[in-house]
Amino acid sequence: MNALRTTTGIALAAGGFIPLVSLGNEAKVIPDSADLTPGMIALANEARFTSAHYSEALTQFTVGFRDSENIQATLDYIAPPVPVGRRFEYKVGENSDFFIAPIDDERAIGSGFKRIETKGRTENGKTANRGLTYRLDRDEEGAIVSEERIVSMLQTAILRSKLRRGITVLLALDNAGTAAVFSSATQPDELIRAQVAAAQLASGVFPNRALIGLVAWNYRAAALAPQENAGAAAGYNMTPDQVGQMLGLDSMKLSRELYQSSVAGKTRIMTSNVVVFNGNDGLMKDDPSNIKQFYTPTEGGGRWRVYRQEVGAKFIDFTVEHYDLIVGTSTVGAKKLNVTNT
Repeated sequence: MNALRTTTGIALAAGGFIPLVSLGNEAKVIPDSADLTPGMIALANEARFTSAHYSEALTQFTVGFRDSENIQATLDYIAPPVPVGRRFEYKVGENSDFFIAPIDDERAIGSGFKRIETKGRTENGKTANRGLTYRLDRDEEGAIVSEERIVSMLQTAILRSKLRRGITVLLALDNAGTAAVFSSATQPDELIRAQVAAAQLASGVFPNRALIGLVAWNYRAAALAPQENAGAAAGYNMTPDQVGQMLGLDSMKLSRELYQSSVAGKTRIMTSNVVVFNGNDGLMKDDPSNIKQFYTPTEGGGRWRVYRQEVGAKFIDFTVEHYDLIVGTSTVGAKKLNVTNT
């Protein structure tokens, strides 16, 4: 590699490791890190860092890892994952035709087929690089935590943060929402059913999913418990999925996840809300859905990368990273209940 001249002593070159040696007004580019000597100033690009510290074994561990609450499953439920490049375009649905386009598809002799278009404005997106690092003191190594335990802790923390963002987007789809009282004088499931019907009228498609917060779920149980009739008794013993199917949905999921909001305090990510919406697995970026979880796959097609970097004589840094962007791609047909018990 030829030497580069610069007035600042800094040189940039394409490729891997590019150490710089200051020689007055010259900067010599050394192609091999083995030529480094004490006192040299060196730059390293991302590709070289990845190859040096990427841990295939720990990355494979993230693929099969499931935390006790399976936060990834809840996240994928409300925001179906869609693989994309770092920069991409996607459609934002602004009317019901984005969800359904009833057409007469019969072609008359001598004419072409009728055209169907995906309506809605086009937005530019870019997945954000997110991650966390844990520094392990070698005096802890093996005695307190394993490397897999560290990675699982980091992955769970990232997922919990990601779920908070996802539920925030979900709740904002119907920003004001509709007030509902779940009490012994009301029929909670019928109040949810009314929102399902309203969602269908708005979008033209019957919603297929619902997420209910634990507080709202407990209000439902408290409302049904004192009602002395067979319907209330049967409803009291239903699971969230059974309630969803009774309402005509594919499923309903209960959100009971927490996050640490202060040193001693914890807060529910979703509390007293019920949201009905449209979502499907295996989406492409322009398929109809109220909310999507865009992610940029790794080289192996997964969602995560893990790095293991030895730092000095006493420390090891473990980093878990991913690229994602959670977007509400359409507010049409999403309905929210703000539930109280009085």
